[in-house]
Amino acid sequence: MDYYILALVILSVYLLFVLLLNSLGILERHNISTYGPILFIRTTRGQQFFDRLAGPKKFWNAFADVGIFVVVLSMIFMFIFLIIEDYIILLIKPGPTAFNEPRNILLLPGINQFIPLTWGIIALVVALVVHELAHALLSRAADIKLKAFGLLVLVLPVGAFAEPDESQLFGEEAKDNGKIATRRDRLRIDTAGIMGNFVVALICLALFFGPVLSAIAPMPGLGVVGVVSGSPADKAGIRPGMTILQIDNTIIASNDQFHAFMNTTHPKQVVLVKAAKKGTTFEFTVALGKNPNFNQGFLGITGGSEETLNFLKQIPHTLNTIGGWVALLGLALVIFNGFTGDVINLYQPIGWASHLGPGIFWIANTLLWVGWLNFYVGLFNSLPTVPLDGGHVFKHIFEPIIERLLKSIKLQALATRVVTDIIGVFILASVILLVVGPRIFGVI
Repeated sequence: MDYYILALVILSVYLLFVLLLNSLGILERHNISTYGPILFIRTTRGQQFFDRLAGPKKFWNAFADVGIFVVVLSMIFMFIFLIIEDYIILLIKPGPTAFNEPRNILLLPGINQFIPLTWGIIALVVALVVHELAHALLSRAADIKLKAFGLLVLVLPVGAFAEPDESQLFGEEAKDNGKIATRRDRLRIDTAGIMGNFVVALICLALFFGPVLSAIAPMPGLGVVGVVSGSPADKAGIRPGMTILQIDNTIIASNDQFHAFMNTTHPKQVVLVKAAKKGTTFEFTVALGKNPNFNQGFLGITGGSEETLNFLKQIPHTLNTIGGWVALLGLALVIFNGFTGDVINLYQPIGWASHLGPGIFWIANTLLWVGWLNFYVGLFNSLPTVPLDGGHVFKHIFEPIIERLLKSIKLQALATRVVTDIIGVFILASVILLVVGPRIFGVI
């Protein structure tokens, strides 16, 4: 709670400072504007850097052309996803759970209870910066000037933005005889941010599932990932993060060996459990309880450090199935929150990462959360509704189709507006239903 009070004090001081600078006109003199508590710090410096970076225009245009195909696929996927979610909520009627709480629908660190604050902030900042820089790069590759770019600040930098010259991007007549963007140019620029997020996600997750996970191994024994409250193990003092090494005279090195031993036990049997944590060995004398499902002893632990690691390593090999993509979609949110807390005690670095010690877990967590959150930011922005990039992409694709079908410019504009409005209303209604549906229609 002390941390929340400290955060509240820092935020309050920041807001007062922003209000003071704004009232004195200092922010305006330095080309800084505000949107609520968020500062938009603009600069025109670094234009030459973007010009050099956007130099290989054929490469960036090809990159964006691939992005158009990828974004259209993502758009279709997200639209179908919302339809399936609506079907589940209205017909299957799942009850309210922690996963469909309103705060957990938003993938925002500090609000979503499943996203760790530190890794979540790092991942979100990277996603926002990559997204906007990709827009800026494709703008320059299309010879569209950047009026400014800069940072979004809320106490600390939380993102980046780029401001292309609107007269070139949307107008019919550009200033200083500059180039007017074609529909193809605008399509490339709009898809660039999403594609940038997807590329970062691909790189980070490939590194996470590849060389990083291969450099992490379970500690010897059976890692305890959960302890049933009030169980014999809980009462004896066995805690998550420990590894079970031996029970009586039986060596325990896997879940299979643990279950094989428990199959030989009976309720009230007293066993000696040897466990370890951070190099320290513990011994627990435990009187087993009654297994609720079988006529055998019950300890009350959930083991699975090796199984968890093996499952993670198999995800890339299952992406040719629906189950593999479901696992990837729920990866960091539902399946595995990273190597944090007691989980770190269940694993050790091996191979090339042996000399890194706990540093390998920092690398793994960064890659996991940056990759996964970039993936989701890209998917969310693919939704075909304005103001998201997907909405602009949809309009750019839909407009030439309707122009071939209708001759009247007024009818073309009307048809485009009606279709985009209908899709936008459906998406908004689906998002609202996702939040409130389980609490209205859900079977408790």
